[in-house]
Amino acid sequence: MTSKPAFGMYDALIDKHLQDVLRQYPELRPVLGKLDAEEQPARYADFVAKVLEQVLREESDPENRLALCNLILEQLSNSPDADTKKLVSTKKSLLLEITPPHYGTSHMPRPHTPVSESSLFTGSPSDPQLVHELAAEMRSADGVDILVSFIKWSGLRLLIPAFEDLRDRNIPVRLITTSYMGASDAPAIEWLAALPNVNVRVSYDTERTRLHAKAYHFRRDSGFSSAYIGSANMSHAAITSGLEWNLKVTAQDMAHILEKFTAEFETYWHSREFVPFDPEDPAPLRSAIRRARHAQPQSAVFFDLRPHPFQERILETLETEREVRGLTRNLVVAATGTGKTVIAAFDFQRFYERKKRQARLLFVAHRVEILTKAQETFRNVLRDAGFGDVLGGTYQAERFDHLFCTVSMLTSRRLWNQVGPGFYDFIIIDEAHHGTASSYRPVFEEFSPEIILGLTATPERMDGGNVLADFDNRFTAEIRLPEALEEKLLCPFHYFGVTDPVSLSDDRFWKNGQYDTHELEKVYTGNHIQARQRLDAILSALHRYEPDMEGVKGIGFCVSIEHAEYMAEMFHKHGLASAAYVSGNHPGHYEPLLNQLKSGQLKFLFTVDKLSEGVDLPDINIVLFLRPTRSLTVFLQQLGRGLRHSPGKDCLTVLDFVGQAHRKYRIDTKIKALLPKHRFSIDREVEQDFPHLPPGCAIQLDRLSRRHVLENIRENLKNLAVQVPERLRAFSHETGQPLTFGNFIRHHDYEPERLLIRETWSTWKAKARLTEFPSDPDITRMKNALIRLALTNGPAEIARLQEIVGLLKTQQVDRAISAAGNTAIMIHYRIWAERGNTLGMNSLRESFDRLSRNPATLSDIEEILAWAESETPVAGIRPDLPLLPAPWSFMPNTDSKTFWLPWARQPLKQPVKGVSASFICRI
Repeated sequence: MTSKPAFGMYDALIDKHLQDVLRQYPELRPVLGKLDAEEQPARYADFVAKVLEQVLREESDPENRLALCNLILEQLSNSPDADTKKLVSTKKSLLLEITPPHYGTSHMPRPHTPVSESSLFTGSPSDPQLVHELAAEMRSADGVDILVSFIKWSGLRLLIPAFEDLRDRNIPVRLITTSYMGASDAPAIEWLAALPNVNVRVSYDTERTRLHAKAYHFRRDSGFSSAYIGSANMSHAAITSGLEWNLKVTAQDMAHILEKFTAEFETYWHSREFVPFDPEDPAPLRSAIRRARHAQPQSAVFFDLRPHPFQERILETLETEREVRGLTRNLVVAATGTGKTVIAAFDFQRFYERKKRQARLLFVAHRVEILTKAQETFRNVLRDAGFGDVLGGTYQAERFDHLFCTVSMLTSRRLWNQVGPGFYDFIIIDEAHHGTASSYRPVFEEFSPEIILGLTATPERMDGGNVLADFDNRFTAEIRLPEALEEKLLCPFHYFGVTDPVSLSDDRFWKNGQYDTHELEKVYTGNHIQARQRLDAILSALHRYEPDMEGVKGIGFCVSIEHAEYMAEMFHKHGLASAAYVSGNHPGHYEPLLNQLKSGQLKFLFTVDKLSEGVDLPDINIVLFLRPTRSLTVFLQQLGRGLRHSPGKDCLTVLDFVGQAHRKYRIDTKIKALLPKHRFSIDREVEQDFPHLPPGCAIQLDRLSRRHVLENIRENLKNLAVQVPERLRAFSHETGQPLTFGNFIRHHDYEPERLLIRETWSTWKAKARLTEFPSDPDITRMKNALIRLALTNGPAEIARLQEIVGLLKTQQVDRAISAAGNTAIMIHYRIWAERGNTLGMNSLRESFDRLSRNPATLSDIEEILAWAESETPVAGIRPDLPLLPAPWSFMPNTDSKTFWLPWARQPLKQPVKGVSASFICRI
């Protein structure tokens, strides 16, 4: 009888022998998977190669081996067990796992990369994060060996759930590390050593070390072991950021590498240099680390007079919008800390130089501190130490030519009457999402500058006001939070979703489209059991994720002033010096509180919205979300309080307390704001533990909070048929915007294809009882046509389609065909996606005529094209080039100074006026 296969993870092709073994043990729970057609050649070849190698090893005579190889070229192996090595023809031909008995369900966690094929991690956006892979590997390992120079708590805590799983399964872990340069965090090593299944050995040589290797070995009894060998220590930067290279080696294709790893690890483990660490006596380790650490020098302050590449891209886009599209009211969305004011200064500098330094500037903000910093930035960029005057607070301006003015001073003095509506050539509005407020309206309505530039980190208004209405209903350029993190402009975050013991699913918590503050306050504060349980959960999570409170400087965002005061009092009682930073305090009370937090006298400030914007606290290293944040604007502003870089700060810790949410609350908008835009399915990201976050960032949800989040997301996805009509009916009332396709999907952050695959735009409005149901004869076929049109991004093609649709709406079929010209056939396929004769059409005229008999569809197309026109990143520039017939395409070569153009006789060495090498344009 063949021995019973080991439990665990597999990635094995099923041959006759394996099939017989699985049948021999019916009590096993094998999980089978499909083999993709694209994988078959490589996997089959690898399988045959292993069989061939085995057969050749069994043959000791070199001559016979050669003869056998020649024979194989004529027919496949005739070895005695060849029959059992034949692949089985079955629908699921891969054994993926034999589920261990202690698993309640099948499907063990798997790494994103195969366990049968080696791979290289370079930190590219397409790679899964190393921390995600390590955690997944641990959950199916039967033994773990780790070799790292140092261990940081910021890295360990991302792997704590995986280490706890190893502990619960009693999987042996051996770990070798050092105290070299004092880089390790003693609490991290002590935490690991305290686990009953973990043995730690440490080199205490703090001056030098022979250990520069970084490797993680995951042994599996199934034979599918793997190891990660490279440059990644157990620190958050190494296992999440993009500058580390690591090679994943598997026993299936590089067994000799794992054998050498095992041998070397055993040598180190038994070396005198590496001393067994006793968790009961941590003093030697702490002392060694303390001796090795030195005070970090303060980083020099300097001003870079050249824009960063991402800022340059925004400046180019601003120029294109104004010169090509003629749009002079521009809104730039840039995450907190990415240098919005610097972008504005460089933008004005270009305008200023073109105007021979004769242009007048008005810079508007709501706080004097913002104005003084902005003035300093403009002076540096313009290299003019005397540029501009500040008007606001105690500042009185001598001249108004280049004025940095508070909005309150502007309105109280009615500045537009003093200087006249056309006095300023260039107006900049900081925090432009305030623009819909009455105090800001004169800036838009009383002045008539050549250019208005709005700056904001969060264009979504809390009160539903339409910020875009003042900026031609479009974002000119944006760099949102994920992009800013990928550019390393902000400090990375570690976001931990912690189960909130208080359920908010009851309808009493929901009122007028949002959570009821009064009801939340009642359950979050007081002496009753719910408030005490919640406080215990908050303190427990805090000590779990930040065990060393010495350097903590945190902010807790609360639902009300009473809640903030309650949390400050409770934290103070538990030995964490804290205070409430809320409205109603004496004005002179605020600055001392901020100074006490900065100096370390206070560990936490608890607030409602007072710290959401306008306060710069780069030292903040932990943020507590103690309430469900309804507004995405507020959430991002509050998160942004901790994302500024600061010396000695490697990441921001975020603790978000997630309970059972009300069915109308959308958790997905908050999570989507942290992920690359529209790149990955939000529910799959949650299920797979967020493998595609920006470098250095991590999101971990504990078991219950993960379930709550998935339930909420799936409920929203499932109820699209109910959700969309409800939102359509309430749209104009809630937002003050006209109901158009573009306004609707922008406001609710829907992907167009997700809506249109279900229904046409007209049908959705009919389901909301806003219009009659469309009676178009081709309404079903038109759904796919609308999706194709939503993906159109060429400005010339959009304009042509808009003209044609306008003609077809008035039954001018012949004029529409004439307007289409030589693109008529392309338009036919864009709409119908099939040959005309299969649809009963014998000519292009019949195709266009049939489309004209679908009036609701034509109206939908108009709205969709208007949205596509506003969203397209393509400029549509047509440079005047020789030897280049139209239509043409333009793209930069790998050498940014050389441009190859189709049909051109030679590369173009000089830049083309109006064309940037940073984009591809196809006309």
